[in-house]
Amino acid sequence: MNQGGKFTSLEFKIFCSTHGISRQLTTAYTPQQNGVAERKNKTLMNIVRATLNERQVPKAFWPEAARWCVHVQNRSPTSAIEQKTPEEAWCGEKPRVDYF
Repeated sequence: MNQGGKFTSLEFKIFCSTHGISRQLTTAYTPQQNGVAERKNKTLMNIVRATLNERQVPKAFWPEAARWCVHVQNRSPTSAIEQKTPEEAWCGEKPRVDYF
């Protein structure tokens, strides 16, 4: 079984352990085993597509649109972490969103 190697180094294992991160490795090329992340990726790509389409922005701006959509999602409350934003859960303080 090949697990890619990207996230299997001892250094990364120690990092995750130190920060209380529980890891679950999956078999390579089986997105079905990582359903939560795959659904999040699909949702994100749908948002990017809708954003570009709504404003008739050329596809060349896809990377920037994806960065912006992730930026907004990281600063939006979610029930998965007690109505905090991912940014707040990570950094410990509410993010600025007045520029939205």
